[in-house]
Amino acid sequence: MADIVIMPKLGFNMDEGKLVRWYKQEGDPVKKGEPLFSVETDKTAIDIEATRDGVLHKTLIEEGDAVPVTLPIAIVGDEGEDVAAVVADATKQLKAGLGGEVAESPAAAEEASKPELAKAPVEEKKSTKIGGRLKITPRARRVAKEHGLDLDELASVEGTGYDGGICEKDVLDYLASSKVRVSPVAKKMAEAHGISLDEIEGTGVHGKIMKKDVLAAIGAGADEVDLAAAGEMTADGKVVLEEVPYEGVRKIIGDRLSQSKFTAPHLYFTQKVNVEKLLDIRKQINAAQDHKVSVTDLIARAVTKTLQTYPDMNSALIGDKIQKYKHVNLGIAVAAPGGLIVPVVKQIDKMSVVEIAKETSVLFEKAREGKLQPAEYSGGTFTKSNLGMVGIENFTAIINPPEAGILSISSTKDEAVVVVDEDGNKSIAIKPMMNMTLTVDHRLIDGYLAAQFVTEVKRLLENPIELLI
Repeated sequence: MADIVIMPKLGFNMDEGKLVRWYKQEGDPVKKGEPLFSVETDKTAIDIEATRDGVLHKTLIEEGDAVPVTLPIAIVGDEGEDVAAVVADATKQLKAGLGGEVAESPAAAEEASKPELAKAPVEEKKSTKIGGRLKITPRARRVAKEHGLDLDELASVEGTGYDGGICEKDVLDYLASSKVRVSPVAKKMAEAHGISLDEIEGTGVHGKIMKKDVLAAIGAGADEVDLAAAGEMTADGKVVLEEVPYEGVRKIIGDRLSQSKFTAPHLYFTQKVNVEKLLDIRKQINAAQDHKVSVTDLIARAVTKTLQTYPDMNSALIGDKIQKYKHVNLGIAVAAPGGLIVPVVKQIDKMSVVEIAKETSVLFEKAREGKLQPAEYSGGTFTKSNLGMVGIENFTAIINPPEAGILSISSTKDEAVVVVDEDGNKSIAIKPMMNMTLTVDHRLIDGYLAAQFVTEVKRLLENPIELLI
C-alpha cells in the first residue's frame, strides 16, 4: 500500500520546513535508507531518508517550497500501484493545511490527483506573492536570472506551481511567448543609446534580445554609466550588482540574533591573555599522541572548567524561570557554507582535552559539509566563538538565545608586555597575546560574576597544566 511522505519535524521549535532538493524524480525507484529529499532547518539542510522500498509516485511540492511540518509532500508506493486515491487524499490534506479550498466531490478529487494539477489550485489562480515576497522555486529563479527577467517582470508571470508559485516551466513559457521579445534591462539600455531593437539579433530563448545583445550593439565602450542609464542604479547613486532574497538560513539567523540583541541587555568584559604556556603545552600533547589537539580544544576545556566553578553562568532564562544545568553542553561557532552554525559538544565536562579534540573534529567536518543532525547543533548551555584564525584582534559576539553568555576569542599577536620575575623585578618582553571578550545577559548575570568568570578563564589559559587534570 502506498505511503504518504510528510514534511518532518526536525526540531522542537520547527513549525515549517523548506524543501531544498528532491533526490528522486516521479517514477524513480526508491530504496529504504537512501536520501529522498533535503529539508532546510533553522541551521542547516538535512537529508531525509526513504523509510521503505518502492517508487516515488508523486511529489506534491517543488524545490524551494515551504510548508508546515507533518503536511503531505509526496507519495511512495509499490511499482505499478494505483495511487490516485492516496494522491487525492494527500492533496486534500495539504490544501487544508495551507488554508486553501478543499475538493469534496469525487470528480474534484480525481482532478486533483492528476500530475499537472496536483501542484496548482483548481478553482482560481493564486497570487505569486506571499507577504510581499515572490513565490518562486530556486530553479525558476535561476532561469529567470539567466534570461534577464527582473523582479517586476517575474511578478507578472502566471505561476502554475503549488499554491500559485512560479516554477521553471512557467518562466520558460513566459520567455517563449510572443510578448517577451526583449528583456526590460535590454530595452532601457537600447532606448538610452538610441538603438533600434529591429537592428539587434537576440540570443535569448526564441530570439529574445538580452542585455548582452544590446551591449554588443553599443560596442566595447559600454561602462557603468551605460548600466546606470539602463536602470541598474539606485536613486541615491549606487550601481546594483545583484539582488538576492533575504530568506532561508540567513534570515533565521538574523531574526534570532536580532531577538537576542534587542531583548537581552548585553554586557561585555574583555581580558588579554598570555598564551605562551598554552601553545607550548599543546605542542607537547601533540608530540605525545596521534590525534592533534587545537588551541580551540584547549580553550573549550578552560571554558568548561570555569563553568563548573561558576555554575550560575551555565544557565538560561526560559519564560519566567531561570534554568541552571548540571552538565555543560558547549556550543562552538563554525563558519559553514550556509552561514554560521554552532555544533554542540554534549556533556563536555566529562571529557578530557584529547576526547574534546576527537569530538570537535567530527562535528566541525559535518558542519562544513552541511551534514549536522538537529541533535548535534541544539541543546547548548554556553557558546564559544573564535575568529582568531582570520586575524581579528577583537570582537564582541551576540548571545545565542536563550543562553546566558558567549565568549569571543580573537587572534594571537606578538606584543610587548611587562613581565615581573620572582623577585618583583619588571622588564619588557615579547609575548603571544590573545584578546577574549565575554558577553553576558545582564538579566541573569551580574557584572561581578562575569568578571570572576573571564578572569578564571584567563588564569587557566595562562596555567594550562590544570586543563589536563
